[in-house]
Amino acid sequence: MTSFSDKKLLAVAIASATLLTACGGDSDSDTPVAAAPAPTPASLTRLATIPLGAELTGMEKTANGELFFNIQHPSLALPPEETKAAVGAWVGVDFNNLPKEITPVPVPDPTSAAATTTHVAMGHYQVLGREGNTYAGGLPFGLGAIPTADNLGLVKQSNNPDFNAFIPSNEDGSEGFLFSAWEDRPGAVSRLALQKNGDSWIVNDALNVDFSGVLGTMINCFGSVSPWGTPLTSEENYEAENTHLWNNAARGGGYPSYADVQAIQTYLGGTFPNPYDYGYIVEITEPTAAAPVPVKHFTLGRSAHENPIIMPDDKTVYLTDDGGFKGFYKFVADTAGDLSAGTLYAAKVVQDAGITDSAEAGFDISWVELGSSNNADIETFIRSFDGIDETDYVDGQTNYVDDADIAAYAAGTGDVEIAFVETLRAAEAKGATTEFNKMEGININYEGAKSGKIPFMYVAMSDVTGSMSDGTGDIAITANRCGIVYRFPLETDFNVSRMEPAVVGGAYDGGSTTDKCDSNGIAQPDNVLVLDDGSVLIGEDTGNHKNNMMWLYRPAKG
Repeated sequence: MTSFSDKKLLAVAIASATLLTACGGDSDSDTPVAAAPAPTPASLTRLATIPLGAELTGMEKTANGELFFNIQHPSLALPPEETKAAVGAWVGVDFNNLPKEITPVPVPDPTSAAATTTHVAMGHYQVLGREGNTYAGGLPFGLGAIPTADNLGLVKQSNNPDFNAFIPSNEDGSEGFLFSAWEDRPGAVSRLALQKNGDSWIVNDALNVDFSGVLGTMINCFGSVSPWGTPLTSEENYEAENTHLWNNAARGGGYPSYADVQAIQTYLGGTFPNPYDYGYIVEITEPTAAAPVPVKHFTLGRSAHENPIIMPDDKTVYLTDDGGFKGFYKFVADTAGDLSAGTLYAAKVVQDAGITDSAEAGFDISWVELGSSNNADIETFIRSFDGIDETDYVDGQTNYVDDADIAAYAAGTGDVEIAFVETLRAAEAKGATTEFNKMEGININYEGAKSGKIPFMYVAMSDVTGSMSDGTGDIAITANRCGIVYRFPLETDFNVSRMEPAVVGGAYDGGSTTDKCDSNGIAQPDNVLVLDDGSVLIGEDTGNHKNNMMWLYRPAKG
């Protein structure tokens, strides 16, 4: 195993050798040799700030370089027109060809009017819709509304737009459908029919995706678009490993809570929900049809999914698990372009020896196989837990998969389907690392990864504390409350076996009455998006900056 220090020395050696060659160091020729271009240091530029209390979500770039992002749960103390969540587009800018020099957006005074609205470095932010907009009856209950499965009643109104996916409907991408996930319990996905009009967009129609065929959805967080053009929305079930409490009517906390379980029951028309129906990656097939068809891929495991990202082999998928004491997963499909069958793995990491500084410590990664199965077999296993409700709950017991079942699975004598419905518990039982804290967005540039031009995957870790900084286990690094974005080199088969810090949050001042994290650096990164030149957009979900921000990270070159 090559240590982190050895790799740094190797990098220095390569750089020195390159410099010698460029300067003609050992050449016998008298021919002048051009000097190598000066290296470009890494840079971080503040591209946008959004209203007080809001989270920046849903960063999505089209093939033409247009960018969408959302304003989630803004403060109710804002001016009335800014209190409602927004789905929107950054217009007048080509994100495929950003200027080399960009003037950063200033940090607004949190007591000023500037802090109550959205500011971008160039162009402008166009609101395509705010929560409650009906689009002339296309959404009878309004944008972000969560209707019942029969579409006859309203369960709740959400102010939590998250993931965006743009699916073009014509050849030049000037028309298409914008899918937006609503991160609630139950959840929803809206679809706006868009048409380009100069630099702006026109909304021609709207609908809600019908999830009744998969018994609804919940906590639809970030996501991605598959290489074959389907949105992948993520069910972020923080309580996936606490299924034993699902039918406990006395439980007050949790995300989802018992009240959320009751809301899903309302969605279903009174049927008590089966916990193993929620916590998956949901592919929205036939996205341009009059009625898109959602498919839950049980094969990708049940967890607090932030988002999946599919590699250019169209088989390998990496998945992050949000929360504390969580895992990191890889899925390899049996058939390219088909997520319905394959093998699920969990990461096992080894920290660089002797390095505990979170700004420097990297990790070697190996993969622990959890099991192979398919959607149909897993769903058959799930259906065996139908019909259970609150009347079956007994304190100290469980009506669902118990510890003995987990032990039998780990010993190879139990049901392999357990790996897909109790993924974190299965990973822990198999010896994988379950110490990641607040592992958020994960992204590659598909074409850059395919060609090898941008052979990296990026992952945001929004809060490097708790299970990562407690001094025990596989991960024992110093805390960073402002977060870290990690970089993973992609190997030729799209495996990853290494992660290292790329963008590190600065000092944290818990006593500050303004920004607790340095306003010139990231604070609790959430969404990440890798651009065509290898730069990375970083969106925040934080209370450590008064106004959440979007950043442009440009890696060092040369």
